Amino acid sequence: MNKDGKIKGKFNIIDLLVIILIIAVIAGIVVRYGSSITRAVKSDEEFEYTVKVESVRQFTIDALQETMDTGSHLTDKKSNLDLGTIIDIKSEDTMIPSQKADGTIVPAPQEGRKTAYVTIRTRGKEADNSYITADSNELSVGGHTEIFSKYVHTSGLITSVKKINE
Repeated sequence: MNKDGKIKGKFNIIDLLVIILIIAVIAGIVVRYGSSITRAVKSDEEFEYTVKVESVRQFTIDALQETMDTGSHLTDKKSNLDLGTIIDIKSEDTMIPSQKADGTIVPAPQEGRKTAYVTIRTRGKEADNSYITADSNELSVGGHTEIFSKYVHTSGLITSVKKINE
C-alpha cells in the first residue's frame, strides 16, 4: 500500500490462477453437495425393517409385545419423532458357543435369554442407496438402531430393510 491507502502493483498471472482456483473449488462444492442430493431423495415412502435384538430377558419380549398390541408408536428418545410401529415379533432362545468334552464347539441355549426379531413399519425418505427415518437416521442392513417406546428401550442390528409398494 502506498501512503494514500491504495494498493499498488499490477494484476499478474498468479493472481488470475488464484481466482480461477477459488471459483473451481466453489463450483466443485456446489456440484458435490448441491441439487443432486435433493433429486436422489424421494419423499414419504413406506418401508419395513427388521431388527435383531439379542440376549434379552422375557421381560423385554413382553414389553415389545405390549408396544405392538397397543399400537404404540416408536419414537426417537430425544425428539419424540414418530419412527413407526411394530408389526411383528418373533423370538427364539439365544444360542451361545459351548465346548464339548471332545473339543468341538456347538451352539447351546443361553439360560433365561432370548433373541427377538422385531419388524417395524415406518415412513421416511428413500435415497439411492439407503432409507432415512424421520429423525434423519440412515437405515441399512448391518446398521445399529434403537427401539424406544413408553414400554421398552432396547437396541439391535438391522437385518433387513424393504420398501412397501403401494
